[in-house]
Amino acid sequence: MNTLGIIFSYTERENLRELTKHRTLSSLPFAGKYRMIDVILSNYVNSDVTDVSIITKDNYHSLMDHVGAGKEWDLTRNKGGLRVLTPYSSPEMPVHAGMYRGDVEALSRNMHSIRRSMAEYVVLSGSGTLYSMDYRDVIEKHVADNADITAVYTRSMNGSKIVPPGVVIFDMDESGRIKDLKYNTNTTDEQDVAWGIGAVVIKKSLLESLVADAMSYQEYDFYEGIMKRLANNLNIRGYEYTGYVMEISSVTDYMKANMSLLDKEMADKFYAAPIYTKIKDSVPVQYCDGCSVKNSIVADGCKIEGTVENSIISRGVRIGKGAVIKNSIIMQNTEVMANVVLDHVILDKDVIVRENRQLVGHETYPVVVEKLSIV
Repeated sequence: MNTLGIIFSYTERENLRELTKHRTLSSLPFAGKYRMIDVILSNYVNSDVTDVSIITKDNYHSLMDHVGAGKEWDLTRNKGGLRVLTPYSSPEMPVHAGMYRGDVEALSRNMHSIRRSMAEYVVLSGSGTLYSMDYRDVIEKHVADNADITAVYTRSMNGSKIVPPGVVIFDMDESGRIKDLKYNTNTTDEQDVAWGIGAVVIKKSLLESLVADAMSYQEYDFYEGIMKRLANNLNIRGYEYTGYVMEISSVTDYMKANMSLLDKEMADKFYAAPIYTKIKDSVPVQYCDGCSVKNSIVADGCKIEGTVENSIISRGVRIGKGAVIKNSIIMQNTEVMANVVLDHVILDKDVIVRENRQLVGHETYPVVVEKLSIV
């Protein structure tokens, strides 16, 4: 079916500290050689959705540099293709253009682009939740149910039934119709509930009218301002996704999501469909005499002279002799010099760690070193 994909490159729930200081959430490096946007874009491409718009808010320059015209995702097309919708201002806008008060306002501000699409259906998705999904199945169920809105949900996230705070929980009847919803405030207990993963299917014509209606009521949140408010009037259905879902809204979540890919069973689920990314031709990894690498992901272009265990090493990283890296994430073009010890540490891009330094964090609070830092 003719479908428009819309990606929100940010989330209001993120608390990723230094990691999103200079970049939007969707351009955050992931799994050694990807960005988070790669997973989301690949879902659309694998679902034959070739008309995709990315709505940005701030810190979007690295995102634009990464996706370019969409060539690596086969989205360089005369009809449809990839568009990055950046904020703009005009005299009619009383607030800063990029300071959207919610997803509804973000859609309203970019409705001029949405209207130009010839698509019949729209798939909305966020950037804080990663999964491998064929949206064609959701759209087919949406049509079969004669639904106005279909929202995708799961009952297990990050391999657990502990629902993260701030995630929306659906109240559904036996037929799968969503009667009500709320945002989760319980942070500790396991809950056998249906919680949204940020993916929604809706007819484009209906989306246009619902966004205009919500804006007239000054309702800016899609879930509460549209779905909850109009639950009695619209046929809103749930679609259960049973695959592996990773929710990333904090540094701890980010660390857990990356580390989960070191488990083969989890990795097989996550890589169930191809994930495409920007091509960067470089040499293979150089494993030097005396080095030791165990249960780790090491991208191309690296030079390893020390010890690496249970870690994610991105492209072009240098790890010196005697260095010991455990339970850590090292991003692109970082240099870790001789005899350095890192445990539960995240080093952003282009960081230099001098000889004999020791940085030790904890799985619940990893140490984060900002991009271009020298330690």
